Amino acid sequence: MCRFGNCDSPNHAWGSFKKRSPHLRACRRLSGCELNPYYDFVYPNNDTGQVPTKFALQSELHFICGPCLTGSQPLFTSGAFPTHGLFFNGTYGLTDNTSWKAMSNLLNSWGYYMEFGTDGKDRASFLNTDTPVAQRYRFRLKELQVSAEQMRCYSDNLSSQTSPAKIFQWFRNLASATPSAGRTLADNIIALVITPLKPDPATGTNITLSPDYYYDTRAYQYAALSQTRLDQMRHRLPPLVRITMVGLDEPSASRLADVSKTTAPDLGLATLFADASKYDDDLTTLKNTLQGKKLNYRVFTTTVRLRNSRWTGSY
Repeated sequence: MCRFGNCDSPNHAWGSFKKRSPHLRACRRLSGCELNPYYDFVYPNNDTGQVPTKFALQSELHFICGPCLTGSQPLFTSGAFPTHGLFFNGTYGLTDNTSWKAMSNLLNSWGYYMEFGTDGKDRASFLNTDTPVAQRYRFRLKELQVSAEQMRCYSDNLSSQTSPAKIFQWFRNLASATPSAGRTLADNIIALVITPLKPDPATGTNITLSPDYYYDTRAYQYAALSQTRLDQMRHRLPPLVRITMVGLDEPSASRLADVSKTTAPDLGLATLFADASKYDDDLTTLKNTLQGKKLNYRVFTTTVRLRNSRWTGSY
């Protein structure tokens, strides 16, 4: 289900944006993400020369979402990455080898995140030479696409790592590289909020799985969280993920850029969407900020079911 928020200018033409809405593309990719978990022995200190202590879920793949630059474990260490990010794996068939194009089930890494910056690296080179066209500084929704040949989850041996810097490098290095491997999916998306959820059969509502929006299927390898929460996330996809995007129209974004120039305009995003229990309040705060600045906006919210999730007590 998709809910569209208010817009300061109800007559503004959002119809074309809705037809090519980036949240629909993100939903299609996300719904097919995979972990392919299995049960295996757990050894003390990962030393296979010792006697195993138990069985537990294992996987060579990874699913992670959460705040990009804030919180206890940000997805990036630096850069202009506001609000949240989401990174996962799936059989999407992307390859750099033309002779492999028919192999539609090749495994890829994928992701979505926000970035503020110039469009100079995303456009044709002749626009930056001869008679240069002025660069546009905007918030942008980015889509990370990693071909089967470039996928690093296996070569980085994630299961043996105990440092986020090592575990996250399969997506972090590509997204933060210059030039970035992420391509622009949409301009003027100013906020991306990812909320892992599970259904509550007793009430018929959805329950937030992560009080801080942070969900990592490999958190048990390094994070100082409760054992219950670590076991809950361990190599388990969340059953549901709510994706919220807030977008501006181009005239509003242009007015912001005229004031802020090459720096990110202050919309209060650094203090928002850190506590999942305050989701509605934070969204209202952002709307009020945008209305106070006379900016036309829309809110797009979709809840995606991850069809490869298995969420039961015994898995």
